[in-house]
Amino acid sequence: MATPLRDVIQWKPEFSVQIPSIDNQHRSLVAIIGHLQMAMLEGRTKQVIEPLFKAMNQYTKFHFEYEEQLMAENGYADLAGHRREHARLVEQLEQLESKYVHGALQAGAPLMQFLRNWLFEHICAHDKEYSAYLREKGVT
Repeated sequence: MATPLRDVIQWKPEFSVQIPSIDNQHRSLVAIIGHLQMAMLEGRTKQVIEPLFKAMNQYTKFHFEYEEQLMAENGYADLAGHRREHARLVEQLEQLESKYVHGALQAGAPLMQFLRNWLFEHICAHDKEYSAYLREKGVT
């Protein structure tokens, strides 16, 4: 079932991976998507969507590099798999931005649903896979 555009995306405690530095970065990604959603609701999409796409793409790359560095420093066994997942997600974001810039994608509920699913699948599925391991290694 699609999430209505009016249900503004928010950070929830169940998204926590219990590593504060990563949770803070995830909160920033949620905030960027929330700003985009609010702009859509207020009819300001054209003014803000391209800068928000750029911000989301840049911050996502920074965040993924940070996660990968922590995994590498702590000998996480599935670092290669996580890197592949990160590359796939970055490619999806870049494709979305390109489609929007070239008029092949409209801002609206389907875009927000994709971004919600993209972010929360990454946090709740993929990031929780490595977070217990990193916590055991003392990462905070």
